[in-house]
Amino acid sequence: MTGFVTAAACTNHPAREAVGICVRCRTRVCSECTTKVEGINYCVACLAELAAAGQDGHGASGGRRAGRGVLSAGFHLALLMSLLYVLLEVMLPGASR
Repeated sequence: MTGFVTAAACTNHPAREAVGICVRCRTRVCSECTTKVEGINYCVACLAELAAAGQDGHGASGGRRAGRGVLSAGFHLALLMSLLYVLLEVMLPGASR
């Protein structure tokens, strides 16, 4: 035994090391192929299926989660606007008044 451990490869990119496993289909994914939703790894295909199911209202997550998405989008928009305001103040002092 040599003591070397080989890393698992991404299902979509065999030359890349897998950094996670999709919780839905259990495929190994690299950093480019994984998306974390609420701390859970999903591959591109499963994320697309979940998004399509959520768009037509027949997703397994139900209506409560749809509201969370709207709130999250609103929060991120407010955060972005705040950051833009701060950047504007730094770059052009007094311009936002």
